[in-house]
Amino acid sequence: MDPVPLEPSAADRARWARYREYLAFWEGRQWPDRARPGETRLVLNYARALVRKVTSVLFSRPVRYSVPDSAAAERYLAQLASEDDWHGLDYVAALDAAVLGDAAFKVTWDRERRRPRLTTVDPAQLVVATRPDDQREVVAVAHTYPLTVGAVEQVFGRKLPLLGPDGWVTVREEWTAERYRLLVGEQLVHEGRNPYGWIPYVLLPNTPIPGDVWGESDLADLLDVCREINRRMTVLSRILQVSGNPIVVLENVTASEGIRAEEGAIWELPEGSRAYLLDMLSGGGVALHLEYVRLLFQVLHDLAEVPRAAFGDHGRDLSGAALELELQPLVHKVERKRRAWERALRQRTWRVLDLVERFGGVDLAGARAVELIWGPTLPVDEERAARIQVALVGAGIRSRLTAARELGSLDPEAELGRVQQERSFMEETRGGRALRSATSQGVQDQHEGDSGSGGLPPTSR
Repeated sequence: MDPVPLEPSAADRARWARYREYLAFWEGRQWPDRARPGETRLVLNYARALVRKVTSVLFSRPVRYSVPDSAAAERYLAQLASEDDWHGLDYVAALDAAVLGDAAFKVTWDRERRRPRLTTVDPAQLVVATRPDDQREVVAVAHTYPLTVGAVEQVFGRKLPLLGPDGWVTVREEWTAERYRLLVGEQLVHEGRNPYGWIPYVLLPNTPIPGDVWGESDLADLLDVCREINRRMTVLSRILQVSGNPIVVLENVTASEGIRAEEGAIWELPEGSRAYLLDMLSGGGVALHLEYVRLLFQVLHDLAEVPRAAFGDHGRDLSGAALELELQPLVHKVERKRRAWERALRQRTWRVLDLVERFGGVDLAGARAVELIWGPTLPVDEERAARIQVALVGAGIRSRLTAARELGSLDPEAELGRVQQERSFMEETRGGRALRSATSQGVQDQHEGDSGSGGLPPTSR
């Protein structure tokens, strides 16, 4: 195998540490230290809600693929995406990318199903090498992951002795464009030519970092403000809890034996002493806390680039244009994400089409270039969108095929073919009705002529 360094570096270990931190935060472990015995702490997982909102907008509809050079390739991609649920796979990968900062796909050929197999890969299991002059071009990948012995036999078709605790073994795949190497339990199982001719992994950086092949998590800027919200809301919760169980204050009382704060209790106090309840809500302290919490939420939405209006809370009546302006930060964020996704999806689709033509025997005429059709970022008035497409087609600016794609048709060629068939059938039906009507009218005219001739034979007329 080519001498490409594929051992974990200090940067890889730091990346894996970030993954662990972000994943723990996503799962709700957001306090930096452990709670004391009996201490109650609140965790308001707004980070998870914000990430899910952005991901839902990013994949508002399944991504569709247009192949200008091959209608057969386009139909095959649509069928494969529907049967293997690529939309669900993309949504899971988008969550991984948003939380961890990175996601990855693996594209291989499934011999049993005779079709490409597309799976997601944990980026924490990957070590990659890139070109020195282009950090975005991956030249080697090492994928290390645990499997049971039975799973190894099922995936790779090789029987192995019982290795590792409970029959678990460490599998390591090493790929370059030329060579493929497989190690199981540190034993070399296979080494030879790469059957694909390309690396079957596609990396997806969430927010690409300049000069790096890996990306940045959406949580990077939200950790501190989310932790502060948890702290402030916990303080407010404790204040309200104490105010619901008020503290009795006794002044000028030397001993409090026999004094119980319970319903119906009667106290005998010395002269000059007094008893009262401590009001924890006086002095405007709670209002100050609430104002601070509102400021924290404003900062949170600004940093996340997800306005409150994205959750349906406009606060005021807004027209369509004003609402779009309100949601511009979210639109810009989704557009940035889609630019990163487009590169990964094109690489992924290129690999799928190559596998289909080379190993599946499907003639695609060498078509590899695809155009991606995304769902709408903002809610769409479908009636208005249809009127716009009709006007563009009528003016000769846009084809019917493009209009059908823009309106969300999953297979526009087939849909237009069905429309043409219906139109031809209706024209034939109308033509047959017109012919029958004309024939019937001719017969009626003939009968009327016979009755008006006084019963003379046709030759006399």
